[in-house]
Amino acid sequence: MKKVLILALAVVMVVSFASAQDVVPGVKAGSKSLNFTFGGLGAFGLFATGPNGGIGVSYFLNSDAALRLGLQVQSTSRTLAANPPAGQSGTDGTNSSFGLGIGADYLMYMNAGRVRPYWGGGVQFLMNSNDYKPAVNGAGSQDENKNNPQVGPTGVTFQLAGFLGAEFFIYPELSVSAEYQLNIVNINAPADNVVTAGGTSATYKVGGTTNILGFGAAGATLHIYF
Repeated sequence: MKKVLILALAVVMVVSFASAQDVVPGVKAGSKSLNFTFGGLGAFGLFATGPNGGIGVSYFLNSDAALRLGLQVQSTSRTLAANPPAGQSGTDGTNSSFGLGIGADYLMYMNAGRVRPYWGGGVQFLMNSNDYKPAVNGAGSQDENKNNPQVGPTGVTFQLAGFLGAEFFIYPELSVSAEYQLNIVNINAPADNVVTAGGTSATYKVGGTTNILGFGAAGATLHIYF
């Protein structure tokens, strides 16, 4: 699906470029845009609004500087079917995860033309959790494993990131952009991994991590100005 959307955006850009060479961006102080990102949040990378897709809004302080806010919510759930021996009952398992990302960026644009390169920086907060319950085949209690880092991302993460990208205007109020994110500082706070087995629960501390510099996410964004 993501590849289809990116291909569609590319086709629109080519057709528009051939038929509308005189497009002048309608950007000035007070301009606003809705941003729909595919693969990547702008202080998002859940991951740039640009934390895997997200929605955001930009507010222009002037024609060359903007503040950008982004949001991403991701929730997944999968049923793990039980296959008990003939004549016995079973209990289906589940594997679910939840992710929330919010971010704020400051962007500087290098010109006022139809193609507008830009750079900037921002902060983002990401929260992830997961819950795993294996299927039970036959009699017995169902175990549970919450916030297991081996199952997926978990805990609260703070990121300080830099951005480099370019925006291309199809029409004065419609544009697409491509962006790359560089993670300058990435701090993942400790989390509790709770394991329940046989009716008894135990809590294990998942250690926090700090990373300095690292490759971030690349994303494509559709902007609608108003």
